Amino acid sequence: MTMLIEKIKVDQIAARKAYDGAKALLLTTLLGEANAVGKNNGNREPTDAEVVAIIKKFVKNMDETIGYLESYTDAKAADAKVTVLLEKDILSAYLPKQMNTQETEDALKAAIAAVGSNMGKVMGYMKANYEGQYDGKLASMIVKTLL
Repeated sequence: MTMLIEKIKVDQIAARKAYDGAKALLLTTLLGEANAVGKNNGNREPTDAEVVAIIKKFVKNMDETIGYLESYTDAKAADAKVTVLLEKDILSAYLPKQMNTQETEDALKAAIAAVGSNMGKVMGYMKANYEGQYDGKLASMIVKTLL
């Protein structure tokens, strides 16, 4: 079992014991999606990278929902927006810390020093060493300016 799945399971059980039904349900849904990825790919445990991708998908959908709810001014929409924002905060806690622009640039400079000036190799190095911690578009833009 991956460390991330284990942490989510522990937090889900803690939420159930604390009678926090909303959080427990959210984490149960997340675990179900994560386990489905593993089962659909050879009946195995999902990797941390796969779980992070699922969390990012959930967060992206929540951002779209928030944008949709902002077009309404009634109390129900405001309450729904608060709920979605709380769920987004819960899930965001499981995502790896994102590097800021300077940290990304420093990592890219180190990657260029390690693998040379081939953009594909530099981006491969970043993926292998900093998976999920940087914005790929920003990294690509920085690499283009550095090369």
